[in-house]
Amino acid sequence: MLVSGEGMKRVLGGLLLALCVVMSGLGLNAGFGLAGAQAQSQNQGQAQRQFVPLVRAGENQTGMQQTSGQVSGEEASAASGSGTGLDYVLAPNDRVRLIVFGEADLSGEFVIDSAGMASLPLVGEVPAAGMNLRTFQREVERRLRNGYLVDPRVSAQILNFRPIFVLGEVKMPGEHPFASGLTLLNAVAQAGGFTPLANTQRVFIRREGSAGEEEVVVRSGVPVMPGDTIRIEKSAMFIYGEVRTQGEQPIPPGLTVRTAVAQAGGFTELADTQTVFVKRAGSDQEIAVPFDSGALVQSGDTLRVDKSSFFIMGEVASTGEFPMRPGLSVTTAAILAGGFTTRADTRTVFIRHAGEAKEKRYRLTNDLVVKKGDTIRVPERFF
Repeated sequence: MLVSGEGMKRVLGGLLLALCVVMSGLGLNAGFGLAGAQAQSQNQGQAQRQFVPLVRAGENQTGMQQTSGQVSGEEASAASGSGTGLDYVLAPNDRVRLIVFGEADLSGEFVIDSAGMASLPLVGEVPAAGMNLRTFQREVERRLRNGYLVDPRVSAQILNFRPIFVLGEVKMPGEHPFASGLTLLNAVAQAGGFTPLANTQRVFIRREGSAGEEEVVVRSGVPVMPGDTIRIEKSAMFIYGEVRTQGEQPIPPGLTVRTAVAQAGGFTELADTQTVFVKRAGSDQEIAVPFDSGALVQSGDTLRVDKSSFFIMGEVASTGEFPMRPGLSVTTAAILAGGFTTRADTRTVFIRHAGEAKEKRYRLTNDLVVKKGDTIRVPERFF
């Protein structure tokens, strides 16, 4: 297709106009790039100047607002509130990390002294003991706002928590570290767990600054605070006498007199299996409790299992101590002792009852019954 001379002129004119627009744009962008480089150079020079009061927190020294990309990872973590424990109540010797956003010279780690004060840059000593972290943050912001920063933003994190103390019936009593979210069961586990004699149902906690203890039911989720003292009491009874394992024994929930004897290995052969004597903690009096009564054992109880036996001597095959049986006759007692010897007088016996000083002579009949603690003597026959 042929283009006329006039059309060719229009085409060439359009191309020339487009070329001018492109060249103009390139020159404008280059100018903007040069101006940006000059501004950046000026900002870097101004950033080297010393701190000047009344600068808005979050801005750099030239008044330029910081972007999110300029916030350090540490500051971002503090801003999110993770690990800050804002309800933590401060006390002497606590170490706190303060971050004043945009002001690295004012940030750092600070120790609360014995007077409960934190010595900070610019503002000097700030009361801290007794405040929680949230209140402390606000107090520092208030003081920075008073003549130093226009809109300070402060974040506080606790670096070391005060330890807790776990005492009493745990395997490793003493001081233990506190960690955020610590519960009562975690604290006991940290102390090695309960001893066999521990009261695993209730413990006592004295909160820091409190004069008294509070009794707490052991369950999951009971919170422990820094500085708490946890005391685990003993829950034990003492059993002795005619059981196979004498001494201190734990008291599991629902322990009865019967199960206490079983826990102590059961009765010996000479035990009185009908009655157990119980002395309550703080009492001097023993109570006779039927073995099968279902009576519960309490912490501090002393249980005594008495003997139920008799002694037989003289003209029997085996002299010594033998267990009692209900309704045991003297004749049967002699049989238990191996029977009479050939020299035995089978018509008469001498018996000394428990608590008596002298023995008495009895005619040997089938109705003569042995009593607990009796000493029987079978005499020799002389004709």
